Amino acid sequence: MQFKYSCVALAAALALAGCSNNDDQTGANTSVASAQSNNPAAAATDSIAQKKDEFLAAMDRKMKDLDAGIDDLSKKADAYTGDAKAAADKALADLREQRAALGKKYDELKQSSEAAWEDTKAGFQSAWDDLEKSYENTKSKFS
Repeated sequence: MQFKYSCVALAAALALAGCSNNDDQTGANTSVASAQSNNPAAAATDSIAQKKDEFLAAMDRKMKDLDAGIDDLSKKADAYTGDAKAAADKALADLREQRAALGKKYDELKQSSEAAWEDTKAGFQSAWDDLEKSYENTKSKFS
């Protein structure tokens, strides 16, 4: 029985010896850094989240630029008459329809989980590429 108490006392002494006053000052920072370095999944999640945020911000800027370009084409189309006006209006309506579909894909992309991110991003990227080609094709007809 005395041996059991000796082992418990020894274990308690070892546990307390590992503690220091520095834990109060840096313990929180150390434990966070330690958790991240000891948990590759958490680090990967942070990296994916950061890349997602960066991609979304970049695409948001590109979509705003595209919207401005479509608005410019619309102003040019206002000066057209007859068949040219009808063709321009049709092309602009098609662009706006594609843009609305892209907006829905963008919303899906923002809401996508980490597991679905790559697939959702690929679908969005494909829709973006198609819209960009359509815009450039329409823009060339306005010149």
